[in-house]
Amino acid sequence: MEARKRRTILFLGMALFAMFFGAGNLLLPAYLGLQTRTDWTATFAGFSLTAILAPVLAIFAVAVSGNYFTDLGARANVKLAYVLATVNVLCIGPLIALPRAGASVFEVAIQPIIPHAQPVWVCVLFFGAVMAASLSLNRITAILGKIFTPILLIFLAILIIPGFFVGSEVNIPPTVIEDRFYVGFNEGYQTMDVLAGLIFAVLLIAGANRKSYTHINERVEVVVKAALLSAFCMILVYGGLFYLGAHATVNVSNTTRSSLLVQIATQHFGNSGIYLISILMILACLTTAIALTAGSANFFERLTKGKLGYIEGVISITLVSTLLAIIGVDGIIDYAAATLNFIYPVTLVLILSVLLFGKIIHNQKPYFITLIVTMVVSLIRLVANWFPSEDFFTQLLNMLPLARFNLEWVLPAILTFIISCFALGRNLNRK
Repeated sequence: MEARKRRTILFLGMALFAMFFGAGNLLLPAYLGLQTRTDWTATFAGFSLTAILAPVLAIFAVAVSGNYFTDLGARANVKLAYVLATVNVLCIGPLIALPRAGASVFEVAIQPIIPHAQPVWVCVLFFGAVMAASLSLNRITAILGKIFTPILLIFLAILIIPGFFVGSEVNIPPTVIEDRFYVGFNEGYQTMDVLAGLIFAVLLIAGANRKSYTHINERVEVVVKAALLSAFCMILVYGGLFYLGAHATVNVSNTTRSSLLVQIATQHFGNSGIYLISILMILACLTTAIALTAGSANFFERLTKGKLGYIEGVISITLVSTLLAIIGVDGIIDYAAATLNFIYPVTLVLILSVLLFGKIIHNQKPYFITLIVTMVVSLIRLVANWFPSEDFFTQLLNMLPLARFNLEWVLPAILTFIISCFALGRNLNRK
């Protein structure tokens, strides 16, 4: 591989890691390690599927389909593609992921140092910085890959490496959580990286195009290898954070997602640990927020055919995110969980079906029908979560296979795709 291509892959891979590594990626792994204790590796395996492997597949799926998520969704239906893309962007943009980033900066980075700080002013300053850094779309990957990622990795190493020496001496209790693998699998939804990956792929592809890798084979190679490099970094970092949480000597009942890392850092570094976590949280949230804002604004500019300009989109997205960020991290995660349980299965089914069968089955109907069935099944869980007092939806959900693992959509999706392919076989093109 030529040196220029290696530099491009390194540059884009580092930028992608910074895009992915946000508030949830910093908070959730350690907290899951704390909850599962000696069995943290099983939870880590499940978490890795939805928080590492699935995002890489999402980027690969977009890269082989074209330049945008809508090119991937068009394999099923063009109109449905734009609906799914809009829902995805709203989730990873101004409604969930961006407000969570701002709330995390306040709760984890600022409040422990300045207890009387007001969340509204912290969020205004944070999103003001995000807005300023996001105004130039073409500079996003350069800012993240060359500046922020090396600094972020250095501070993560400072936090994680001492934990392997201190934590190894701690006699940790066994876990009391059942289905540890599936706990990690479902919590991986909270990182929202599959949804984000569909948008980050656009920034990655644009970065490869700017480096003159415009031929589809070269572009896919650069983008996929950059995604794999990012995934390797995430495996190392997530594994280290899981280990820190599993070996933490804290009171589990009184520990929240936001406070755990602060407690671990202060145990290892004294009062200076608070500043370490503050810097890490600000870096993690800022890099992800910049990428999400840029990607979302770029999508809405294309969706509205320029009626909502890129700069106007950046301003609008950061204003909405600022208002919602005041709810707080736990509040955002609570209302996000039900929505993610609906949109994640649909997105995963689209990604996997196109990757596995895209070169064999060119008819849109099997993809479209499978997505509709997946939506209906996922909608049952969504309604059951919204109306827990209604026994009908809960009982209906429990009748579905794998429902106890939040995987009730898997078998219906597989069966629907197989049956629709056979039923519509005359329309299939096989190589």
